[in-house]
Amino acid sequence: MVAALIFRSGTPADAATMAATVGIGFDGYRAFAPAAWEPPAFAVEAAAIRSRMVGEDAWALMAFDGDEPAGHIALLADPAPGTAYLWQLFLRPSYWGTGLADHLHEAFLAQSRWRGYERGRLKTPFAQARARRFYERNGWHTDGLAVLDDTLGLELLVYTRPGLT
Repeated sequence: MVAALIFRSGTPADAATMAATVGIGFDGYRAFAPAAWEPPAFAVEAAAIRSRMVGEDAWALMAFDGDEPAGHIALLADPAPGTAYLWQLFLRPSYWGTGLADHLHEAFLAQSRWRGYERGRLKTPFAQARARRFYERNGWHTDGLAVLDDTLGLELLVYTRPGLT
């Protein structure tokens, strides 16, 4: 299925499309989030994506099935020197298990190496077991200590990956 998809770089103009996919992902968080939890509003998420996608340090790869978004991955420079921040990896649910996440992850690793990053860092919700299994299967490690993220309102784990090869 991945071979039939169209891939292209993301730009600030793609913020609404990316935010819509993130929003679908956030809807899935309701299965493990506290009962009163609400994800960031679409307009807030789209504005945050748009502002982060400006500049040479930002990169995103988007996947489309025809005109329909399938998923995306995004990279930012981490404050730690030599570190790529895997800022977003979100797929629409119909693309789970298709190999798309692996394809996007490999593109992230290739882009990180091309940019000269030596290691990677990401955050994912502590209770998001599916994402955690994916990252651990792909060489990411965590110390297991969850930290409450005030913006998202969820406990997140920090994962690192030394040697982005």
